[in-house]
Amino acid sequence: MRLWPSHQCVPGYISLTRSEQTLGLQSSHCFKACRADPNNTIFVLHFPTPGTDSQVQADPALKEKAWYLIRMLLAFFASLQPQRQSTRFTGEMWVNFFCQALGAPIPLLRAHAVTRTQCTCQIFVLDQYGDHVLTCKKHTGAIVSHDHVMNVSAQLACNSGLRVRINRKVATTAVDSNKQGDVQAMEFGIPGYNYLVWDVSLVSDRISSSTQHGLNGKLQLSDYLNAWARRKIGKFRREYATRNIAFAPAILLVAGKIHPEFLHLLWVLADMQTVQYFNLAGDEEDIRNERFKWS
Repeated sequence: MRLWPSHQCVPGYISLTRSEQTLGLQSSHCFKACRADPNNTIFVLHFPTPGTDSQVQADPALKEKAWYLIRMLLAFFASLQPQRQSTRFTGEMWVNFFCQALGAPIPLLRAHAVTRTQCTCQIFVLDQYGDHVLTCKKHTGAIVSHDHVMNVSAQLACNSGLRVRINRKVATTAVDSNKQGDVQAMEFGIPGYNYLVWDVSLVSDRISSSTQHGLNGKLQLSDYLNAWARRKIGKFRREYATRNIAFAPAILLVAGKIHPEFLHLLWVLADMQTVQYFNLAGDEEDIRNERFKWS
């Protein structure tokens, strides 16, 4: 908070309505792990329905685990360590994060908004909340954010013991369309498919690139997260399937919410890492071996 005095004017610009909406978007994210329509997910075998899973039927306590996935959006604070470069926030980053989390204008962007600085896309000016620049494909900040999510998800797959390709090395769809995802995991283990490809998109929780007067900055009211997923699935899944490649959309909101299919993927990768860890540890009798004792 030592950085706050120089930004004491910010509370005067906070919209109470926007602040309440933004804080509401950061509440816990809970949904059924088993999709209502099995055709909407490629991870059916990883999340069996209670009606088909004998273990869940036998133990009612497992029913809730089988049905729901819960994600706390701000839980990442617990893993932030100032001693580690990869998890350390700079002062400017903290200011930007808190302002955005509270629905307040970002100080640096407010200055640009006052002078009506144009975005790299040459269509919109920079707004004080960052609604446009955070997802504009022509702006370097949005590109860096996209590549960060792509690289982190690829590293998670590597840590799970999978061979991974990213960016231009990812397999394309049929020659006539030549579409390409962001990350390719080899031998992922989905029956009927050789590989898994996912494509990353960061989506604004607010209308940010509309040419209609007065719409930009308004909260997205429709089921836009699933709408983005449907568009991406329609673009990639069928054409990748002709090459025995499974496809998953990796979509997340700037506010932090994640599309269920991406969260399914992260859960499966975490499960793979856990299994790999216990396989390396060995059976219980192996753990008593000399190599597991302190030197």
